[in-house]
Amino acid sequence: MQAILLFSHGSVQCGAEENLLRLARAMEMQPDSPVVEVGFLNYSAPDLGSAVARCIARGATSIAVVPYFLVAGKFVVEDLPRAIDALRVQFTGIPISVADPIGFHSELAGIILQAEASARPPGDWLIRSPISSEFCRNSTRCPTNGTEYCPRSTEQK
Repeated sequence: MQAILLFSHGSVQCGAEENLLRLARAMEMQPDSPVVEVGFLNYSAPDLGSAVARCIARGATSIAVVPYFLVAGKFVVEDLPRAIDALRVQFTGIPISVADPIGFHSELAGIILQAEASARPPGDWLIRSPISSEFCRNSTRCPTNGTEYCPRSTEQK
């Protein structure tokens, strides 16, 4: 059985991975969807190795890694191949292929036009992000930690 592993960089901001996790769940709800898992290069969980292990545990016999990027920059061209080489050694017998990054798609135009409606002044996007608060881990690496927008770090004051 084929699995899709959505690959992204990851983020120090609490809850940043939730968007990609929601996308994976939505993909799996499609008719005839393969197993869909999410893996991150840095900061967010699960890491790529854990994501591959989850694919295999769910019955995958091959995995297609799909970079969740618009272009093939450093993370896709340099970091991902190194990580995939290590995974191929760790998970012998499971073919792992890599797709092109998402790139251009005509439906992105409408999505971006919708996003423009929520534009805010510089810096304001961060503190009003509901994702950080909803998935707060009280991480000192998160940019909202210690601010009034972090529900966990302010509980201790």
